Amino acid sequence: MSPVHSANEPSLSDKFGLCQWFQFEDRDLLSDTIADLIELNIHHLRTGISWADYHRPGGRHWYDYQMARLAEAGLSVLVSLWHTPPSLSESGLCSAPPKRLFDYSDFVAEIIERYAGHFEYLELWNEPNNRLKWNFPIYDPDWSKFSEMIGAAAYWAKHLGQKTVLGGMMPVDETWLQTLAHRGVLEYIDVVGIHGFPGMWSTQSYWWDWPDHWFGWDEKINRIRTSARGLPIWVTEAGFATCKGNSRQPGRFSEQSERLLEATEAPAERVYWYCVRDMSYDYACIEMTEDGGRLDHREYHLGLTAVNGKRKPAWHNLRKLLRCAITTTG
Repeated sequence: MSPVHSANEPSLSDKFGLCQWFQFEDRDLLSDTIADLIELNIHHLRTGISWADYHRPGGRHWYDYQMARLAEAGLSVLVSLWHTPPSLSESGLCSAPPKRLFDYSDFVAEIIERYAGHFEYLELWNEPNNRLKWNFPIYDPDWSKFSEMIGAAAYWAKHLGQKTVLGGMMPVDETWLQTLAHRGVLEYIDVVGIHGFPGMWSTQSYWWDWPDHWFGWDEKINRIRTSARGLPIWVTEAGFATCKGNSRQPGRFSEQSERLLEATEAPAERVYWYCVRDMSYDYACIEMTEDGGRLDHREYHLGLTAVNGKRKPAWHNLRKLLRCAITTTG
């Protein structure tokens, strides 16, 4: 069945986008992703600029190349800025606050000026209430550091004419958002981001959204509308892994397609599906043990295509859905 949009709803092509993180200097993945987006007729891409990678040797050169290629492809890009450089971090970890909180504002200003016209929105951090992305239990239990850092960055972005998204919270927590609103963080923010991976994580993955907390996208978004203080709410990440449990065995392809369809119908102005292509096991992910093991193999199987480029059923179903939506609206 094709999606039906009211006069006030954005069309599917205006609303729906895809996510893809590009590992440092992975030019092949960048090219393959652009090709997939063009074939799918997807205009919205969410990606990232790692603050840590930007500071490493060759970092600026790599991101100059990445952002130029995305601009040449004519994509509407949402760029997420996070990962504290170890040299600037309180503890040497990317998940800790910078020793000087205004260093993040300086980074945001540099990205805005360096890549002017290459992206549409900036997302300030990523899953900040996930302790693996911002280790608040140890470094920021009252959220004062994060609030000061993001509030200042949003202020300077607004001053420079750049629209911003508050990094997608995971899990969706209205109390957390109220804390930030009380501290004035939302004053210069344009959009509130949320993440959701329904049916994917287990109750042992306590930093994610538990399955028994999921009651649909309507409930998830409506829960925080008041706390968002009238700001638009975007789903900046939603996804479902095609593997059997926490393993490397392929499976659950039909469920990925079902979850993708549900995400396209979420009552949000913008939705980004994570992601275009599976992650290679050659790369480390956030959820790693100290000895280099994988806490959760599902991190590697979230793509619409496999590492080798083989397209999964959800890729083909999305293509049909987008073509149907174009025919309906055209």
